[in-house]
Amino acid sequence: MNYQNWHGFTDGRFGYGSMLNGFLSAVPDGVQISEDASVDVNMTVPFAIKGWLHGTHRVSFTMWETDTLPSRFSRWMSQYDQVLVPCQHNYEVFSPHHRDVTVVPLGVDAAFWTPQPRKDRGMFIFTCGGSLWKRKGLDIAVEAFTRLRLPDAQLWIKAAPHAQDVPKDFNAKNVRMFRSWMDPETERLFYSSSNCFVAPARGEGFGLIPLQNISLGIPTILTDTSGQAEFAHLALAVTPHHKAATQVGYWDEADVDYLAQQMLWVYENRDKADRIAQSRAHLAGEEFSWAKAAEALANALPEGRLLESGPLEEPSGTFVCRVKESCTVEVNAKAQQFLPNTDYSVTENTLDILAEAGYLER
Repeated sequence: MNYQNWHGFTDGRFGYGSMLNGFLSAVPDGVQISEDASVDVNMTVPFAIKGWLHGTHRVSFTMWETDTLPSRFSRWMSQYDQVLVPCQHNYEVFSPHHRDVTVVPLGVDAAFWTPQPRKDRGMFIFTCGGSLWKRKGLDIAVEAFTRLRLPDAQLWIKAAPHAQDVPKDFNAKNVRMFRSWMDPETERLFYSSSNCFVAPARGEGFGLIPLQNISLGIPTILTDTSGQAEFAHLALAVTPHHKAATQVGYWDEADVDYLAQQMLWVYENRDKADRIAQSRAHLAGEEFSWAKAAEALANALPEGRLLESGPLEEPSGTFVCRVKESCTVEVNAKAQQFLPNTDYSVTENTLDILAEAGYLER
């Protein structure tokens, strides 16, 4: 028996939670999930770890959306023996920071996200959604929709209630905002009620929601950025993009004019768009099933065994760094001196102090 421990953020309303639950729904034969396994896969941000059993092969299954890994991620890479990411874009982002990075794409439950009867609402409905306004490109979707000025169309936006970057004074015409949590059946009904799903994301670790809409047979327009590039060939249309600066590196900015043209084409050719989308719906589950994803995950890992139970080994939380110039900083009421051209092993708290003071050598 191959013993593994697949765990992490469990709330399915968030991306990491959906990812973990998807993998756990399709554990391959011969793999046994156990907290005492020698192979430990942590599916969340790399710094959100509590510890491992002694002798564990430590794996981070994580993701990032721009072309540059932030220090809060990169500094933790040394804590892991292996890194798994869901797309080729992430392989390129994480590889400079770890010697063992493997791509394991995510999946979709095609038995649940399957084409549904669509209720005629007497209105053409565009939908978009996601946990963050800016990164998901919801502002781009609003701008493109607004330019069309279609009297018998609406844009429905599903925005997470915890998202802090949603405009508080948002009041665009013919745009409806939905900011309450939905159970899976309600969410499926929400998206399957639409005539076109729009995903002009600036960056994605993978992009479960657009893949689910493709599996529903909804005409889907997306930017083939980062994670969405993995399944862009299944979408009805792909929006061109260009690089744009963000706080950490660059991500992809969708062409608003082109997106508006694509949305208008679907609006004017809705029957044809439906036929194309319906004909591709089955491909989402065939190419990206959770069974395939879980099999790929198991194959990417060394074979695990059961370890003797014992106390957790806390992550060391120490990081190697250098300073640009001689300095003395006070950490926990104790002065600590640093000299240039010297490697120091410091705690994360000390690392943050050095970085904020401008002493840290990048």
